[in-house]
Amino acid sequence: MKKTIRRQTVDILNSVSQSEAFAGNLIDAHLDQQNLSGTADGRLLTHLVYGVLRMQGHLDWIISQFYRGDYAGMDENVKNILRTGLYQLKFSERLPAFAVVNEAVKIAKETTPAAAGLTNAVLRSYLRNPDKISFPSFDQNPDLYIATFHSHPLWLVDLWLNIYGKEETLALCRANNELPPLTIRINTLKISVHDLMEKLKAEKFSCIKTRFSPDGINLSDSPTPIQKTIFYKEGLLRFQDEAAQLVSYMVGPQDGENVLDACSGTGGKTLHLANMMNNCGRIMALDCDYEKITQLRKEAARMGVSIIEPVQADLKYRLPAEYLRKFDHVLVDAPCSGTGTLRRNPEIKWRLTASSLDEFAKSQTSILHNASDAVKKGGHLIYCTCSVLSLENEEVIRHFLTDHPDFTVLNPSTVFSEIPMDNRGFLRTYPHRHSMDGFFCALLKRRI
Repeated sequence: MKKTIRRQTVDILNSVSQSEAFAGNLIDAHLDQQNLSGTADGRLLTHLVYGVLRMQGHLDWIISQFYRGDYAGMDENVKNILRTGLYQLKFSERLPAFAVVNEAVKIAKETTPAAAGLTNAVLRSYLRNPDKISFPSFDQNPDLYIATFHSHPLWLVDLWLNIYGKEETLALCRANNELPPLTIRINTLKISVHDLMEKLKAEKFSCIKTRFSPDGINLSDSPTPIQKTIFYKEGLLRFQDEAAQLVSYMVGPQDGENVLDACSGTGGKTLHLANMMNNCGRIMALDCDYEKITQLRKEAARMGVSIIEPVQADLKYRLPAEYLRKFDHVLVDAPCSGTGTLRRNPEIKWRLTASSLDEFAKSQTSILHNASDAVKKGGHLIYCTCSVLSLENEEVIRHFLTDHPDFTVLNPSTVFSEIPMDNRGFLRTYPHRHSMDGFFCALLKRRI
């Protein structure tokens, strides 16, 4: 018997809880397997999974007020059944309340029969007493209020309060729970922004140019998934948040130059750099994950890029001699906490721990040190993360400069007047300020 959309939602949430898989990848695979892409059921599934993950802390706070036992020790499957049901009751009006409760009880009977009565009792208790739910006061307990009402781990809220203050932290956490824009980057080797926008509009897509990146388009009211269109298949575009696009402009490569992308992943920035170089020059793309390198090769072929040389390599170790001081630009898009991408990957906030941040910072410092060996005299070293935590950003740069006095920070603000920069010349973007992912980027130069 085919599983209902709510049951499928719970299954995906369980997979997210039990593994390091990202919800987006699980949803995409599920939509393809079930032929749900572009359908109302597919949109509902996506809406419920992301909605529950974004508001998990808020939902848990409410459920714990109606559950008399140890909620922290409750079976994760039962938690996800309750979260999915409560999310629909509180944040969605697509089904009558009785139908939501009945469906949740049915899922419990199918998966954890002993919890069916509990599921019914908790959800019906909420329906009878929705006004009795109390949250902490923002004025008296701003950290606990933001953590529970705006659904973020308390330790992370406390960290941001020390950095940004109450109002800024509140705005950041609120923005993290909003739907992010669907942003694409055009392939300038094949088409212009204007021409692609005209083609998209002719197919009934609603689109506007991105605010800062000259190569980006924000899509809304898409009549069909953009990845199913001929435009995607012909390599005219790639998904890429606007903040990530701006990093390539911090690199600023020219035709014919020699570039090293030290942590290329599947090649979002690598391919953008190739566009900026008019597919003329050389880009060495390194990553320790063979599957990502394989995907990069496929993407380069789809987008008509020929100057990228993908290589499996781990920057936790020193580079071979043939790389030393050979590159005009070395980009280090370091593995990080991902705290700037919580709108797109809300599961991250429930996986992170305070101790993991120190591990990220140590790894980032090591990778930056090893990658710097490849920068030639007068060349540029570009460090970026999709984190909004100083420990992974300016603190990494500070430690690096202490150990590498032959490098200096460049302030490109006069050149990139349209890019959000701080007074030290660091690129900084935030969801609540710029409606894009949170990124940090520093441009360094080797003097000798």
